[in-house]
Amino acid sequence: MASKQSDGYKSAGSEQMSGEVTPETLEAMRNEVLRKIGRNLLLFQQMEGMLKFLVANSKFAGFKSEFPIALEKRVEAVSRRTMGQLVGDYLESHLSDEDSASPVSDELNEGWFSFRFTEGLDAAFIEKRGIALAEIVGGRNELIHHFLPRWISTSLESTRDADAWLDLQRKKALPEFEHLNAMVNALQEGMRKVAEYLDSEEGQRARLRHSMLVVMLGDIAQQCGREDGFVLLTTAGQLLRQHAPEEFAAMKERYGHKTLKSLILAAEVFDFIEEPTEKGGVRVLYRVNPRWSLEIGVETEGEGTL
Repeated sequence: MASKQSDGYKSAGSEQMSGEVTPETLEAMRNEVLRKIGRNLLLFQQMEGMLKFLVANSKFAGFKSEFPIALEKRVEAVSRRTMGQLVGDYLESHLSDEDSASPVSDELNEGWFSFRFTEGLDAAFIEKRGIALAEIVGGRNELIHHFLPRWISTSLESTRDADAWLDLQRKKALPEFEHLNAMVNALQEGMRKVAEYLDSEEGQRARLRHSMLVVMLGDIAQQCGREDGFVLLTTAGQLLRQHAPEEFAAMKERYGHKTLKSLILAAEVFDFIEEPTEKGGVRVLYRVNPRWSLEIGVETEGEGTL
């Protein structure tokens, strides 16, 4: 806000209505100022809401089952932040020129994923955005805490100045409003795509491949397999019951499969065969498909990792 004298939005002492200005005209101008006060306050409230959404939703790392609770706690914490604090949070976490990865949990008992949404801009642009947002916060505080005491509603000149100041404030805020709105739309679209992927067959298969049971099945095949890599499924079942009893018992609940055979087929990283036994029965064996490796994080052309 431009510097004003302590007597309000006018250049000199209290001005009385001249004969050329009717009470009706001044009343209409006062009502217009009041309307623009509400308009600007609504604009700032919308911007504050968008900042809260961006700060609360732009970063997550953890198990899928933890996401709803973690988001609820994050939204609750953000709801208590002032607009100035939200701008600081936004600049620190959302506007970033660094590519930092979230650490992965050592205990992967279920699907674990990380999600981060940033603009990835250079430091100069981030600084420019910071200055612009700081001015928005200052203007909003000026409107809420100082505007009415400085506006002399009985003064034509003060009312005109107040009207012009409100228009200028809105003009400065609109570009930041549009930018925040675009970022909210982009984040919502990103979250929608992530949710679609996690619920898709491809996403469910990827989570299954990185689950504890599937990784342990691969390790058992490598450690206990024959020369051709195949190992008895019954052997794997016994080892899983011994070393991961809770995970094995919760196979249906966590992965949607009642049997190891069904789980192995769904993961699509194992070869699966049946061999006749000496007594006329059939035994089931599996191995890690040669195209896949248990070296987590290492991938070569034509191959995958568990």
